[in-house]
Amino acid sequence: YFHIEQLAIKFFGCLLKCSTEFEIFKLIHKPNALLNHDSETASTNTTSTIIDEKYHYELVPDISEDERYFHTEFSDQPLPLSDAIVLINIATFVKEHKWYEMLNHLDISSKGEHFILYQYSENNLYPTIISSALIQTTSNKHEWLFFDDFFQNTKWKPNLETDGLLSLTKATSMTPLTRSQFIDKTSNEIENDLFYSILDKTKICEAIRLTISGSKSKANYHLYLAQKGLAMALKESGRDVVFTIIEKPAMVLFYKAMNL
Repeated sequence: YFHIEQLAIKFFGCLLKCSTEFEIFKLIHKPNALLNHDSETASTNTTSTIIDEKYHYELVPDISEDERYFHTEFSDQPLPLSDAIVLINIATFVKEHKWYEMLNHLDISSKGEHFILYQYSENNLYPTIISSALIQTTSNKHEWLFFDDFFQNTKWKPNLETDGLLSLTKATSMTPLTRSQFIDKTSNEIENDLFYSILDKTKICEAIRLTISGSKSKANYHLYLAQKGLAMALKESGRDVVFTIIEKPAMVLFYKAMNL
């Protein structure tokens, strides 16, 4: 192990960067049944919804059981949907943002319900993934990152505007909310109060690990399409309230500008 660490430092700078590249290598060079794959049927899903002419979005109940192949900007060859999403997560969150903690939890991105946004091109038999996000139901709330201590901070000042609380109350069936009941409470306490105020837990979910791929010139446009597609897909599936973690300031400002 010491010899491996020495080589990792020599060629990659540190063991974490080496591990990241190794995970990417394993995915790209993983044996698969692409040669025996029927591209005409495997790339098409009649349940997808078209947004802005050439972009499709959908909710996939369990990506580990989906047999379709997709292109990504991080691999020359198409990969099974599950592997493609894991690759995108590693390339964006781990390699680009250096969130090496995710290396121990890559399996979360390889299964379960996911939102995907993708587009077809004339040159490729397989569509290209533009965006993906993991959707978690309340049945596994104990695994939600939203309520994890890692994503809590005592210095945060909650936004408790009356209009926001009213719109949240109207969005779904829940116990009436007032600003006074949240005064002097921590963000963690407020978030748990909001969660347990919602009467029908089937109408809420967590959406995390939102990725955006594609050319830099279209980054903001793809982010807009992903947000719009994700909101529409979740609403169409009966979800009224979404708990999420946002790290992009532009997205926070986007929602703030929309207000209600």
